[in-house]
Amino acid sequence: MNTDPESSAAATSPADNTTRDLRPQLNAIIEFAERLKMKPESDETVQQLLAAAHGLLNLINREPNNVAARSESNQRCDVLYIEDDSKIFASVALLLGNKRALKVLQATSGKAGLILAQTESPRFILLDLSLPDIHGSEVISRLQKNPVTSNIPVIVISADATPSQIERLLVLGARNYLTKPFSAEPFLAVVDEVMEENAAARSS
Repeated sequence: MNTDPESSAAATSPADNTTRDLRPQLNAIIEFAERLKMKPESDETVQQLLAAAHGLLNLINREPNNVAARSESNQRCDVLYIEDDSKIFASVALLLGNKRALKVLQATSGKAGLILAQTESPRFILLDLSLPDIHGSEVISRLQKNPVTSNIPVIVISADATPSQIERLLVLGARNYLTKPFSAEPFLAVVDEVMEENAAARSS
């Protein structure tokens, strides 16, 4: 069998080379956008840049035959984010990946989220309320009724900031409620609090 360097190089497809060359460039764009986001004059354009770069990075990392609705790695996820808006998901996934080294999995519908919550056993769930199939409140209710998922903390992320809605979801079983748009630091503080509570529960 021919194993000389030239034949090995020939076995590498142009697509593989392109993917290898693009990855560091995209990482550089993401790092630059993160720095811009920290500036007071940062606007929505920076968030869109981050989301686009992160989405493209996920795309080139994805294996060709991977058709599952999860990230390219076979490792179990840390966070399940039930959100049908790909831009919002990409922005939050990037933030949690960079700041807390958490692996985030997306579910684009409530029913898909319920299935993934059982199969992936995430450390916590981020939940949008306006989903294409069932309302987020129904997702929380079903999660609470299922012994497999009832102990998974749920953080609601919604544009609905009415006190009655917030109180209703907290009574229903949500661990916390964040309103869109939200700042990175308060969001990360809520994430840290939930993870600390989980760690304390496991050690007790």
